[in-house]
Amino acid sequence: MELKQVADLLLTTDKYDERLNLMEELYWAEYDKELPENEIDDLWTSLINSTSKEEFIAVQKLYSNPEGAMLDFYERVILSLYEKDPIVFIDAFTESPDDGNNVLYIFRNRGFFEDFESERDALLKSNENNETRDKIELFFKLYDSVCHT
Repeated sequence: MELKQVADLLLTTDKYDERLNLMEELYWAEYDKELPENEIDDLWTSLINSTSKEEFIAVQKLYSNPEGAMLDFYERVILSLYEKDPIVFIDAFTESPDDGNNVLYIFRNRGFFEDFESERDALLKSNENNETRDKIELFFKLYDSVCHT
């Protein structure tokens, strides 16, 4: 399917399963034609409205689409999703490490964290669940590792 077709369908559905299927289709879409700016804005809105771990995973996967298309766009969406809900983002990251590890480079290359240790500590302080705390620790440990390679 062409990118425009998938983007249009994604904009018109609010059904969870359909959104996930369309995000998967977006991964495999034919990126040979650019979207007009207004449709890119609409796609942005649709992707940024993701709320579930599964949707966050799907967006993280889009960054490594086979055509390597729209990387800057997907980088901005990914960083915005982290800002929107870092805990869901980190949960998605740890659920799908193959896609997640590529995402760490976005944070590094964009200089996203001024002080990742302070960010980590703030998230740890606000979460008492041991499983969540372990995922936060893992995310920032891997981030630190990427930053020193």
